[in-house]
Amino acid sequence: MNAPSAAAPSVQRDALHFLPLGGAGEIGMNLNLYACQGQWLMVDLGITFAGDTLPGIDVLMPDPAYIEERRKDLLAIVLTHAHEDHLGAVAYLWPRLRCPVYATPFAAAVLREKLADAKLLSEVPLTEVALSGRLDLGPFALTFISLTHSIPEPNALLIETPYGRVMHTGDWKIDPDPLVGDPLDEAALRQGGGSGGGAPGGGGGVVCGVGGVVGPRP
Repeated sequence: MNAPSAAAPSVQRDALHFLPLGGAGEIGMNLNLYACQGQWLMVDLGITFAGDTLPGIDVLMPDPAYIEERRKDLLAIVLTHAHEDHLGAVAYLWPRLRCPVYATPFAAAVLREKLADAKLLSEVPLTEVALSGRLDLGPFALTFISLTHSIPEPNALLIETPYGRVMHTGDWKIDPDPLVGDPLDEAALRQGGGSGGGAPGGGGGVVCGVGGVVGPRP
């Protein structure tokens, strides 16, 4: 039996709102929404693996019903990186959203394989964004900032709007010598965070602690 639906949150047009539909306070199923001037931006759309507690179920996905009802105002899905908990639900849920998708090259390549398997490759408008690239979508101005993680090309997003700016971190670790890809762009992070950027969004699987980080080595 489905749980009763909560009342839809009040969204002011002349403000910046953050609404996580998945991935906040849990591992996986990342689906983050930003609203500004009556338009919506989605950051990531992932799955999580069910595990032993749900026998017979392989994966779980966030419920996109709230934004599906508003999809005419959904500008795009922007992906931070290629892990399953950040892009694994796109091929399953995109037909309910039908909006453009943006990703850096590695994430775009992974997503193309998934879309091909789902016979959606010719339908989904997927655009590659260069590393450290910029993207303007309605009232949202996005800057991709290179991070380090356990997969190539993880990104934070500096999201600027007329009503404020936020830093959406995605998944990250501070690895000064990554095995694959470029080091974390510390200068860009400092510039973004030092000029009023906050951090409402992130991803599961980030471990914080004291000391250094050493990437995987053969």
